[in-house]
Amino acid sequence: MFDSQMVLVTIAVVLFYFLKDRQALRYSLLCFVFFVNGYLTHDLVLDLDSSKVYRYIYWAAADILFIAIVAYWALKDKMYMWQSIICQLVVIPAPLLQLFRLVDRHLMELSYSGYLYKTILPLVNYATVFLCFVPLIYVLGKNRKSTRVTEEAS
Repeated sequence: MFDSQMVLVTIAVVLFYFLKDRQALRYSLLCFVFFVNGYLTHDLVLDLDSSKVYRYIYWAAADILFIAIVAYWALKDKMYMWQSIICQLVVIPAPLLQLFRLVDRHLMELSYSGYLYKTILPLVNYATVFLCFVPLIYVLGKNRKSTRVTEEAS
């Protein structure tokens, strides 16, 4: 269950908890919940979906729900707006690819989506994890700038 992505998201959750950055912590926790959900339901979804159709709808719906939560939180100032926008742009290929895979492989019995599916989805997942740490870069840059201003004032 704990692969490198899950470990990184867990580190982000712990880090932002101690840094008391609620907006970054909220996004990291959301990623954590969705990764845990994915790990816990993956085999179950594959076992229950003998027709190999509904799994893509389920995974696309999960991605769309993730995007919707991120967008809602940004509008309510519960997470950084810039982080939300980047996240939505990064994640939007995932549900589109899931639905393309459904049509390509199972409804039309073609294989155009194979390479795209195996390369784009991992990239989307890693980019989503990387976005957990972008606020840390912002905070470190902000702290560096404030200490430089303090030193110049002294």
